[in-house]
Amino acid sequence: MTHLTEMKEPSYDYLGVIAASSALAIGVGLQRTELAVLGNMMVEAKWINSDNIGQLVGLNLAGYLAGCVHQTRIKREDQSLRMIRIALVVCVLIFFIEPLFPSMGWNTIWRLVSGWGCAHLVTGLPGFGTRKLHPDQKRLAMGIIFAGAGIAPLLDSVMLPLFVKSSPVAAWDFTGLFSILFAIPIWLLISRGLAEEREVKLSNQTDNNSSSSSSQDHANGGGSVSGAVNWSPALKIFALTTLLYGASQVSILTYQPLYVTSVFKVSTEVASNSFALVGFGYTLGAIIAGLVPKKIPTDSVLLASVVIGTFGTCLFVFSRVLSIVNFGAFLFAFWNGAYIGLIVARLTEVVGPHVVRPAWALFSFLLSIGFVSMTFIAGYISTFSVPLIFYVGLALVVINLILMSITAYSFKKQNL
Repeated sequence: MTHLTEMKEPSYDYLGVIAASSALAIGVGLQRTELAVLGNMMVEAKWINSDNIGQLVGLNLAGYLAGCVHQTRIKREDQSLRMIRIALVVCVLIFFIEPLFPSMGWNTIWRLVSGWGCAHLVTGLPGFGTRKLHPDQKRLAMGIIFAGAGIAPLLDSVMLPLFVKSSPVAAWDFTGLFSILFAIPIWLLISRGLAEEREVKLSNQTDNNSSSSSSQDHANGGGSVSGAVNWSPALKIFALTTLLYGASQVSILTYQPLYVTSVFKVSTEVASNSFALVGFGYTLGAIIAGLVPKKIPTDSVLLASVVIGTFGTCLFVFSRVLSIVNFGAFLFAFWNGAYIGLIVARLTEVVGPHVVRPAWALFSFLLSIGFVSMTFIAGYISTFSVPLIFYVGLALVVINLILMSITAYSFKKQNL
């Protein structure tokens, strides 16, 4: 009996980690980040104007906020998985539907709908995909998962010129086909999860000595229930820190190419090549943060990543040498990639694996609120001073560093 139990216990849930990473690849990498490439092709084809790209990103984030709220209101894991499956189908189909209606009006609808679907993928799967892992395995797993957000657009951008010349319809279709590859492990994980939930339901129905909690599960339709988030003072400060993190992302992640072309007078091709360092930094940061030994507290790694991001932002803002500016952008992106995966890892430690899904959905909502708010502010500032955007961004990063220091101290005090 013991031998059979040991055989049933997986040493590592590869499917869960791969599927969650694929969810970030579709929800953030292809649906949001890759829109910069697809949007430029749409502008060249005169489908939209250049300023519409930023509007479409904002609309996608608006739909994302709605999806985050929707995900937090789903209490049962089986219901969440079914909704994520619908969202997956929506996100993949939109790649093929959106280019069929080349107008800003239709693009507005598709960006809102895709944002809703992306939110379910991004907030629903990371916690679910890692729930079977040992606590010592989860930090690296989160690094791999959030690295998917950088790997997918990097691969798609490299392969697009090889298979697609100048047709925006072909580019959208190619990206859609690429997203299907990422959708396969997600579908397999959801199918496995729903099968496990059905087994739990049948077990509760046939077990005459079930506990009161199991009986309540049966009365509600079966499946596990996610509890409510216990908002301790330290967790509230952490939430505020996440809000500021979202706002501080906007400057370099959105306006770096514009800054390089306007200040250093380089071509758009050179600016695009330098922006590739941002994607590389994001991916590398997510993976390296996950490789940090477990004996080092997550709060310490979070704080160290913010220090790296602050230093990189200073290099970006104050240097007048393009190579140093690019290195600063790389360090900034390194912090972004490391930090976002560590947020989920820290939430898992604080609230527990069964509450991490609604907790991450709430934190992702706050992060997006900060990003959207700063996007509108930066858009106004860009009309009269592009460099000022980065001074504001630097101020936000410094504030984030201070708040993260307070957060780490608060969690430490709370655990004493």
